[in-house]
Amino acid sequence: MEECEICGRPASTLFLIELEGARVMVCDNCAAGKKIIGKIDLGGKGAGKKDSYSLKSNVVEEDEVVDNYGTLIRKGREKLGLPLKVLAERINEKESTMLRVEEQRTLPSVTLTKKLEKELGIKLTSKAAPVNSAMPTGKSGPITLGDAAFTKAKDRKGKKNEEGE
Repeated sequence: MEECEICGRPASTLFLIELEGARVMVCDNCAAGKKIIGKIDLGGKGAGKKDSYSLKSNVVEEDEVVDNYGTLIRKGREKLGLPLKVLAERINEKESTMLRVEEQRTLPSVTLTKKLEKELGIKLTSKAAPVNSAMPTGKSGPITLGDAAFTKAKDRKGKKNEEGE
């Protein structure tokens, strides 16, 4: 049984919601009133029941842009003898955007990465490395948002007491 990422309670059904721009797996109580993106039944009471939302359709395996993308773009462009302005026109992007990406001041979007890979015949992405799941733990497992809020409130109380209020 998985735990809600907000309250930490075990749940047989988790909902993928969008909370302040982040996607979070939560229990039905924490999902109430939020934008639900997907639902996954982990084998509780309703196991075997067809869900109205499919989590698999919303989960995308993402590629990571390589560290030296600017150098690869510049070398690919120079190999083809293209000035930056011409390359920008060919892939329908602004020259200033291309300059920032080539100088590695801006990370290229997925769309721009694909355009550059196709136009220059280079590979700018690699499979994302697995994320280390070692997380700080509280009294009963991984720290949840609720634990963090409780700790912050406790810290405020302690400071007020130290100041003699």
